[in-house]
Amino acid sequence: MDILRKSLAPISDQAWEEINETAVDVLTSVLSGRKFLDVEGPKGWDFAALSTGRISVPANQKGAVKYGIHQVLPMVEARIPFELDIWELDNVARGAEDIDLGAMEDAAREIAKFEEKAIYEGFKAGGINGLKTSSDHDTLTFPDAPEDILSVVSLAVSQMKKASIEGPYTLVLNTERWQMVNSHLRGYPLSKQLENILGGSIIMAPYVKESFLVSERGGDFRMVLGQDLSIGYESHNNKTVQLYFTESFTFQVIDPAAVIVLK
Repeated sequence: MDILRKSLAPISDQAWEEINETAVDVLTSVLSGRKFLDVEGPKGWDFAALSTGRISVPANQKGAVKYGIHQVLPMVEARIPFELDIWELDNVARGAEDIDLGAMEDAAREIAKFEEKAIYEGFKAGGINGLKTSSDHDTLTFPDAPEDILSVVSLAVSQMKKASIEGPYTLVLNTERWQMVNSHLRGYPLSKQLENILGGSIIMAPYVKESFLVSERGGDFRMVLGQDLSIGYESHNNKTVQLYFTESFTFQVIDPAAVIVLK
C-alpha cells in the first residue's frame, strides 16, 4: 500500500474515475506556471531537497580544516483535506452524470493557488524566491488603457533582447487584464497583435496581481516535483469519506534576466 492509501477508500472505480477527471479539468484551468516552466519529476516522496550547486562558506573559521555548507532548496509538501458524500459518489454507478464534487473542486483550486503563489510571489518558509522578487529588470507599469498595452509589451520585449534573453515570450496576465486584452477589438485583435510581438502566448493566471513577461526559451526557471498533485485517503464513516490533495515541489529562478514584472 502506498502513502496515498486510496485502496482503503469506500469509493468505486467508476467514482474514482469521475473524481480524477474532474480534478484534472479544474487544475488544468487554473495552473499557469507549469505552462512555461521547465517541470522536472516527479522524483518520489523520498526526494527531500534540490541542490543549488553552491556552498556557503562561513567566515572567521578557526582551525586548519575549513568547511562549506551545501545550499539546497527543501521540497515543500502541501496538503488540503476535503469531504465527499459516499451516497452521492455511489450515484455514479447508478448512471448519474451530475455528481456533486464541489468540495473537491474547491480544494483543488486552493492547492493550485498555493502552488501559483509560491511560483510568482515566493514562499519564504520553503526558501523559494518567486518571479516577482527575482527579476533583474526594472518593474514596468501595466497600462490602464488597452491601446497602450502594445507599446509597454514591446518595451519589455526589447529589454529582454538587450539582456540577450531570446524568445519566444509568454505574457502572464490576471483574469481582469486577460479579459481586457481579449475583449478589445479594433481592426486586428489586440491579443493577436501581442502574440505577434511575443512570438509566444498569453496566459491567464487567476491568482496573481501583477503581470509577467517571461522567456519560453527554456533553462531559466525550473519546478521540481517530488510528488505531483495527487488525491489521497484519510478516513471515512457511514456517510462521508475524507480525502485530500497533496504534492511536494520546489521552484528555482535560474536566470533572473528572463522575467520582467509589470505591476
